[in-house]
Amino acid sequence: MKSRKNSLSLLLVVLALSSLLAGQQTAQSQAVVPRLVNYSGKAIDARGNVVAGTAGVTFAIYKDQYQGAPLWIETQNVNADAKGSFTAQLGATKSGGLPLDLFTSGEARWLGVRVNGGEEQPRLLLLSVPYALKAADAETIGGLPPSAFVLATQVNAASGTAPAAQSAIPSNSPPTITGTGTADYLPLWTSSAGTLGNSVLFQSGTGSTVKIGINTTVPSATLDVKGGATVRGPFTLVSTGIATSSKGTNSFAQNFTANSYNSSTNAGVPQNFRWQVEPVGNNTATPSGSLNLLFNQGSQTATETGLKIASNGQITFASGQAFPGTGTVSSVALSAPSSDFTVTNSPVTSNGTLALNWTVVPTNATTANAIVKRDALGSFSAGPITVVGNSLSPGLSATNAGGDGVSASSTVSGGAGVRATGPTGLYGVGSLNGVYGSGTFGVNGVGTTYGIWGSNSPTAVRGDGATYGVVGTSTNGGGAGVYGSNTAGIAVYGFSTSSGSYGVYGYNPNGGVGAAGISSTNAGVYAQSGPDGWAADAYNTSSGTGILAGSASGFAGWFNGNVEVDGNLSKAGGSFKIDHPLDPANKYLYHSFVESPDMMNIYNGNVTTDGRGDAVVKLPEWFETLNRDFRYQLTVIGQFAQAIVSREIADGRFTIKTDKPSVKVSWQVTGIRQDAWANAHRIPVEEQKPEVERGSYLHPELYGAPEEKGVLWAHSPEAMKQWKAARTAQNNKESMPKP
Repeated sequence: MKSRKNSLSLLLVVLALSSLLAGQQTAQSQAVVPRLVNYSGKAIDARGNVVAGTAGVTFAIYKDQYQGAPLWIETQNVNADAKGSFTAQLGATKSGGLPLDLFTSGEARWLGVRVNGGEEQPRLLLLSVPYALKAADAETIGGLPPSAFVLATQVNAASGTAPAAQSAIPSNSPPTITGTGTADYLPLWTSSAGTLGNSVLFQSGTGSTVKIGINTTVPSATLDVKGGATVRGPFTLVSTGIATSSKGTNSFAQNFTANSYNSSTNAGVPQNFRWQVEPVGNNTATPSGSLNLLFNQGSQTATETGLKIASNGQITFASGQAFPGTGTVSSVALSAPSSDFTVTNSPVTSNGTLALNWTVVPTNATTANAIVKRDALGSFSAGPITVVGNSLSPGLSATNAGGDGVSASSTVSGGAGVRATGPTGLYGVGSLNGVYGSGTFGVNGVGTTYGIWGSNSPTAVRGDGATYGVVGTSTNGGGAGVYGSNTAGIAVYGFSTSSGSYGVYGYNPNGGVGAAGISSTNAGVYAQSGPDGWAADAYNTSSGTGILAGSASGFAGWFNGNVEVDGNLSKAGGSFKIDHPLDPANKYLYHSFVESPDMMNIYNGNVTTDGRGDAVVKLPEWFETLNRDFRYQLTVIGQFAQAIVSREIADGRFTIKTDKPSVKVSWQVTGIRQDAWANAHRIPVEEQKPEVERGSYLHPELYGAPEEKGVLWAHSPEAMKQWKAARTAQNNKESMPKP
């Protein structure tokens, strides 16, 4: 609807002039001014889509532009064409049309429009036509028709007759309208005597094709002004539609056009610059906009120039923008270590070339005093490299802001790409990979406290240590304490032989992942410990994930032994799995878990009533302490009989009574947990997703959404990208690229 705001305003002005003129010409034949106002618009829904066919449109008139209850409201069914265009008459559904007192106060009135019950479009200021309803007063005098006001006849006292000259009734004939005009011009009263002439307003077309020209008879747009214009108020170019979560909308543009002669085509070509406001940060908590400059020639599509102004006034300049300097550089010098370089032609005072040459040319070969240069594969040759740590520093520490902290390989069977010894066997920091190695043993670190062993195949990260197999700590809210990715083998492998030790230990205090392992066909995380130890220990002190493990076709986690969970266990589904009792060598048998919105316990058994039809069921002594809100189910067995709970649970027992003696009854009792832990950690049946998970799904594929809309992607996007890459490589039967 916004795109028709200006055309609607002009159309209302035209209708106002036309209706006032028509009202004078038809005063004798028409007793009442029609209390209707024509409205043309375009039906679009909240997402900016065109609504064609029958649509329910609600019109409301307000006192204020943004707030307040409607003064008048009605809903009509309109027929919109394929482009959504429709025409309606405001007041058509009301017996009296628009009420006269709606426009008699002299205050502004605003029109709001809703399509099919959607959000109300920005309100439009009503102009002349609705206020012309006040002209209906011209048909009456004090609310009475002119015929009610007739001069009384003066009776002759002598003859009782009225003089003819004094008994005439005033004529209500309309004043004579004179003057001339030209077709398609809007008329103008040129005198108070009823003379009409041409105004400077010219109209071409009708309906949706109408165009108004001021001082021109060939208007090229809905409003075409030939001459200057003064606007005493904001000149607003509104947005082209309502923004949705998938896209924002630009403002209507302000165009500036020049015309340059093209010597190749021998014709003038329009040169168009365009300013428009564009959305920034759509579908975020902090949406904004920027003022952008676009350009096009002739009928070409306007494209961005690169110049724009942000909401805080900061300007982004187009690529290649140069600024005049505030001073002149008079001299440039170059210096370099003389042990590695020779410098000539330094300094340059006006113009010239600085030369820098190697003393020993870099090479990937083992050359004394040469700077190491990697070959096309990123490799180089070197003699033994020794790194010595002390009690205050690790044996090897590597940091890389964009790639790998350490990358090494060994082609010798049983060899190691990197082997480091110290308080910390190997320590690597990198935004992509802290430690990466390939070969039989890609990275082998042996330390008194920590040991790390990493390999692309068959194991991504592996550690053997006396106390900890693999240890990783991350302070990045989106990172992982230990992270491994592998297409075929084990992503993270940890082994410890000491009692009370840890196979894999991952820690992240800031909302990230304690330990993450990703494998497309094998184990995401494999952990093993000695007696009385912990196979895996990963925790997070904020709101992240202790262990994130995923597998495209294998097991995300496999436990050989007892599993203890200190906290609630949430799952999409669950079952037990055993060897099939009838064919244990070839089949499995599954049973699904019983689910309930309550923390419910179930108890059952069989009992036979005595000769009087009574039976007492004894329950454990802790039963009533553990449970509350009891529910009962009774089923008689072997005969038709009636059974009831004659006495509910009290003092560790309840009583069953049947209408016959010696009846076997199968009973079931349920109770809701009320122990201290359950009371402190009651499971909510429904809850709002946390902010980071809004718009995400546990299983996005079931809702037709891409996997990137999954909850795990919201928490650990980098880990999930690696997981997706691993699965893609497996599906394509290709080796996974380096993590």
